[in-house]
Amino acid sequence: MLSNNYVLIEPRELPLQLFTGEPGDLSVLSSIFELTPPQEYILEKVLKQKDLGKFKSINSLLDTVEILPEESSWFRESKLSLHRKLSILSRDEYSDLFRVYDPTNTYISKLFTSTSSCLLIVDVSKISDLSVKRLYASLLVKRVVNYVTRNSRELLVILEEAQNYLSRQNPVKPICDMLREIRKFSVGLVIVAQSISQLVEDVVANTNTKIIHSVKSKQDLEVIEKSTYLEHSLLSAIPYLGVGEAVYSTISLKKPVLIRVE
Repeated sequence: MLSNNYVLIEPRELPLQLFTGEPGDLSVLSSIFELTPPQEYILEKVLKQKDLGKFKSINSLLDTVEILPEESSWFRESKLSLHRKLSILSRDEYSDLFRVYDPTNTYISKLFTSTSSCLLIVDVSKISDLSVKRLYASLLVKRVVNYVTRNSRELLVILEEAQNYLSRQNPVKPICDMLREIRKFSVGLVIVAQSISQLVEDVVANTNTKIIHSVKSKQDLEVIEKSTYLEHSLLSAIPYLGVGEAVYSTISLKKPVLIRVE
């Protein structure tokens, strides 16, 4: 049951910086928009060539990409393709979700000072384009985790529909890296997905606790068997679990057990 003590936030109430100077910002965009090495090189060149503070909008970034002097034929093709991939961010329905660079942006810090004792829910379901949704959610997790680690605070992040960010086919690399690193900073990460076999192996390898509800896919059951060392009787019961029933596996237990979730 969801706690009554929560704050629901619309993404437009919490615009995010695309670039802050932090490591991995470019990697987030590169992962989500599947930038080629030449496209990544061009974007990095643009960001280094011009003072980030002069980018007043997404359109100003795109304009700078467009007028960048062409070094060769491949440069022109890569530049146009990069412009096309990023242009979706300038659409009216998405342009207010992001700032290219804004050192005065205090939305993240205000988020924690004004709502420090309750559950925060950022609803990205209304962002219709999957790439934009992935970008917003990935940057949000990155910005929030960076904030709490710098300020020595504890945090639990719950990432719903995790296949959008940690799929085997196109994972967001900084989020994958986070799975390995954040525990030492007192940050917990809960990964929620309907199919474990769709997720990168890091999810299985770097999560200590697993709550497994009814699963009928053979591929999912094979991943579960390898990662949790279930007894055959418990493994064979998973496809037939009822509502609220689950297999619970954690490092503090000698073996997984069957539980009921209220």
